[in-house]
Amino acid sequence: MNIFISANNTNCGKTYATLKLIKKFSQMGYKVGVMKPIETGIDKYPVDGNTLFEEAKKHNPALSSLNLNDIVPIQFKLPAAPYVAGTADLKKIQSAYKKIKPLCDILLIEGAGGIRVPVRRKKEEEKSEKWRVESGEFQVPGFKFQVPSSRFQVSGSKRMENENRDWIEMWELSKFFDAKLLLVISSKLGMINDFLLNKYFLDSKNMDYLWAVNIFDESYFKITHPFLKQFDPLILQKDLDKIAKKLLGE
Repeated sequence: MNIFISANNTNCGKTYATLKLIKKFSQMGYKVGVMKPIETGIDKYPVDGNTLFEEAKKHNPALSSLNLNDIVPIQFKLPAAPYVAGTADLKKIQSAYKKIKPLCDILLIEGAGGIRVPVRRKKEEEKSEKWRVESGEFQVPGFKFQVPSSRFQVSGSKRMENENRDWIEMWELSKFFDAKLLLVISSKLGMINDFLLNKYFLDSKNMDYLWAVNIFDESYFKITHPFLKQFDPLILQKDLDKIAKKLLGE
């Protein structure tokens, strides 16, 4: 099973949530693997990827046969969206994935930034019918993944126009890995707007996802929860058991 961890923005708790899930699933008896396909803002080494790797090895010694470049196959120095920081090679990500996957029951894959962060421009061959969003299929040589149509319903029978974009976005990587998506929402002021925008977008794409709030301070319960409670939010700090079971489909 693959689980892709994303968020409403950068510095919202993806690594924090992934670390908690490493421990939880390991306690449940699963062999857990980790991967951060793309990390930007790297100085000497990928800090987030290394943090995940070191924790995962404590629980799953089989991962010691790998190295940090397997866990973080794409590394960029510039602290920016991958699209801007460099050119992400999906085949390189695929190759690393094939090394990690046999060593675990559950692979936790941490994204970069938020769900709509641009990963890279599509190559010319990726702009063919098989790469058009409306066709529902993306294909990298030797690795195929599905995405829902970019057309979606709004206001009854009215439809939005196709996006016609020539870049790949972070949410699509969850489809690349055929993964369940966990969306981490920061409790910082402004999260209501972020949550509603992310929820609307993912629902419009018919995505299979779970979301949870990462509490940064207790003010959330005064300034945000009175509205958000109608959506029955799960909270990372107190609902980890429920989150883990829901991600497993229980």
